[in-house]
Amino acid sequence: MEPHHPPPPWLEALGWTSLAVARASALAIVGNMTLRGYRQRMWIMHLVYPITALYWGPAALWFYQAGPPKAA
Repeated sequence: MEPHHPPPPWLEALGWTSLAVARASALAIVGNMTLRGYRQRMWIMHLVYPITALYWGPAALWFYQAGPPKAA
């Protein structure tokens, strides 16, 4: 069995930073829906947007704020 080697410090810091940014994005979406009252039309989207933000981070926040495409 090979010995375990920890990741480089910069990589670990990058991972923790990424997790913090993703969590902040999810909290921003939840806060927008609950505190500011921007409710979604479908109840499932109240779960989809924050969960998506946990792995997409700021990209999910950007898609959430952009809203649905405008009709021509």
